[in-house]
Formats: sequence, structure tokens, C-alpha cells
Amino acid sequence: MNFKNIHIGQMMRETIVESGTEMSRICNIFNCTEEEIQSMLDSESLDTEILLKWSKLLEYDFSGFIAYI
Repeated sequence: MNFKNIHIGQMMRETIVESGTEMSRICNIFNCTEEEIQSMLDSESLDTEILLKWSKLLEYDFSGFIAYI
């Protein structure tokens, strides 16, 4: 993995597919629309609080990549 070009949204998208997490569940947890979720997944970076919420939901430590940035 090229740590200089980390696209956190793409990593989350791949993790969602691998985990089989339903979009309706994600929308309920974040209390937002599917369009808003897609916007997050299109983002190269996210606020730390949102990133931690994604980490808990998908049971994956996305914050671990911060050290490589």
C-alpha cells in the first residue's frame, strides 16, 4: 500500500463490502442519508470523530494509518 496516497473513503468502502455491512444500518448509525454516506466515502480525509465512529462500526482501526501520513 502506498501510504503517501491514502484515500480513507476508499478504504472504508472496501471494508464495507468485505464486511457486508448494509447501507441502511450505516445510515441509521450516522443518522444521515445514503447521499451523505456516499459523500463521506468519496472523501480522501475525514474528521477524527467521524473516523472513530467508522472504526467502531466496521471493527477496523482506520486511525492506525494516521502515523503514516
